[in-house]
Amino acid sequence: MTESYFPVKGGEGVYSYTKNSLLQRDAADNVKGMIKEAILENLDVQTKTYLIVDMGCSVGPNTFFAMQNVVEAIKDKYHYQISLNSTSPEIEFHVFFNDHFTNDFNTLFESLLSNQKPYFAAAVPGSFYGRLFPSRSLHFVYSCYALHWLSGAPKELIDKKNKGRIHYDGASFAVWNAYINQFEKDMEAFLSARAEEIVPGGLIVLTLPAIPSELHHSQSGYGMLTFLESSLIDMVNEGIVEESLVDSFNLPLYFPSLEDMTKVVKKNGNFSIERIELTYAQFNSDAKSFIGHVRAGLEGIFTKHFGSKVVEEIFERTLGKSEEISAWLKAEFYKTARQLFLVLKRKI
Repeated sequence: MTESYFPVKGGEGVYSYTKNSLLQRDAADNVKGMIKEAILENLDVQTKTYLIVDMGCSVGPNTFFAMQNVVEAIKDKYHYQISLNSTSPEIEFHVFFNDHFTNDFNTLFESLLSNQKPYFAAAVPGSFYGRLFPSRSLHFVYSCYALHWLSGAPKELIDKKNKGRIHYDGASFAVWNAYINQFEKDMEAFLSARAEEIVPGGLIVLTLPAIPSELHHSQSGYGMLTFLESSLIDMVNEGIVEESLVDSFNLPLYFPSLEDMTKVVKKNGNFSIERIELTYAQFNSDAKSFIGHVRAGLEGIFTKHFGSKVVEEIFERTLGKSEEISAWLKAEFYKTARQLFLVLKRKI
């Protein structure tokens, strides 16, 4: 599979992911209890060493928070069994932090090494849409707010079929259909790779931004993208950016419904769905902070296509729409934004 790479903003600067990832932290915190329940009720593997991976770990610190929760939950599940046998060794954990080769692993591990962690750690660079680990080696796979990133924008849109838009939000049925086809291909690749790597009885736990099924096909539910789009169109109208440059740009993001995800899991056939539900995305952020969050995640891909000077102006102009964005957050986003929580178990 040919892929593009879309790193978040590394380092610890004002627009870095490290300083602008509170929304993802809230998402992980919201499902902390649900993850513990998933492990207590469904993890049917007993071993001396548990291999755990966070796929799409980024640069932290959210990944450390999540991995700590997973390790503690597994310890809680097996503490009683271990205590019954005084000769049984204490279980150990090997946690792998996975993201693209271009991820800022230096910042990630500088933060990791500054704290004592109850596990051994290693980086595994590479795309989670392909194989990363030996056959039947993993016990628990975790991913939070990463799988809404596609392996690339749909190839059907290369020939200017999404004119004047950068996403499927508000676009035609044909554009949305191209996105969902790409989502289905990517999820099949993800699940097939994990089916090879996870031991029978092992778990995948996913959290990602999603939409309720009642939203129209052309709505992503994450309308912040339309504010960026309007800033770009303003720059086209003023002669700052070439129209063809906007027409050839499509964000590789898809926010699935519960039905979308159920369909791809059942079609793959290697996992049973132990739990799947939509919950409200319980974020509380002002417009300025929200724009900073979006910039930390998207600046890299915008810069690759438009250049750093144009990108600086895109976000400055969008920041000038703070009042409009604040009204949208209150009227729409906080009422309609969802996150999908999914627990999959590898079939025997």
